[in-house]
Amino acid sequence: MKGGTGVAKSRELRVLLLTGDGALIARRLEEIQVATVGREPPFGSHEVLHGDNADLEAVATALGTLSLGGTRLVVLRAADRLREEAQRGVLDLLDRIPAGTVFVLIAETADMRRSLFAALAKRGALERLEAQSAEQFVGQAARELSLRLEPAAAAAIAEHLGADASRILNELEKLRLRFGDERIDVAGALATIGGERSIAEFAFSNALRARDIGRAIGILRRGRLQGERIEMSIGLIASQLRTLLKARAMLEKGLSEAAAIAALGGYSARYAVAAARNYTVRELTHAIAGLAEVDLAAKTGGGDAIAKLERLLTSLVRRPGVGSAEPARSGAGGRA
Repeated sequence: MKGGTGVAKSRELRVLLLTGDGALIARRLEEIQVATVGREPPFGSHEVLHGDNADLEAVATALGTLSLGGTRLVVLRAADRLREEAQRGVLDLLDRIPAGTVFVLIAETADMRRSLFAALAKRGALERLEAQSAEQFVGQAARELSLRLEPAAAAAIAEHLGADASRILNELEKLRLRFGDERIDVAGALATIGGERSIAEFAFSNALRARDIGRAIGILRRGRLQGERIEMSIGLIASQLRTLLKARAMLEKGLSEAAAIAALGGYSARYAVAAARNYTVRELTHAIAGLAEVDLAAKTGGGDAIAKLERLLTSLVRRPGVGSAEPARSGAGGRA
């Protein structure tokens, strides 16, 4: 998937700070090298330093060295690890870089409180390279195909397909053939991509995240009437509960929602983190332990596994004074 830059590229590239996604930084650096000194740079035209072991003198020497070919590329990797004193010294060098020399600094996480990085941002020499989320990619591709895709449908498609760009494009082509210029909602999108099972899974996940247990049980019962095996339901519930537990544990450790989302990863992380506040760690831990007993009953025939599963879900019905005081939130795109 394509990345985006937060700052437009300078008309005359002399000094540049690249920050963000490592893969996108590598791609951008390759573009700069090809445009300045070529894929196979002549001797003395390309030098790479590393912030872990470079000092101000090394940077000054690299920038002051002239290339016989006239163009020279100096790259400072891990610029954020350069000592503060050296960073201030590099800031003083920026206006004395010889003509024909291009200086690229790389810092995957650039602290804009540092004087060097703040000055580069002020000069318009900062490029933030961030990978699109799957949801953004779906939305952009849908616009390019002139699909009238509802935002909730884009979120559902992203959660269902993940980061597989080629598959996303293929499925969006199917939607265009089926719907043309009609508006596409969640149900229509998932029915085309994955059939009725995908719609049911999406609806159940939203109900469980929102702690709408009555609705979740209703979805499971409809699934059984349609021949859904209980093992499939147990697997889905286990996956959702474990994700909610991880998210809730992170929040209780003091992580912000943004930090928890980043740590959890995946394209449904933001929905799981928001929904995790609807449960306590104790409730989720107890439910996962109970689910193991249901799974054993289903595999061995020891008792009515279906009844046990419904009792387990019923135990998650919100009780006064239990769980977060915040209102329940639905998952991606609300209810299907």
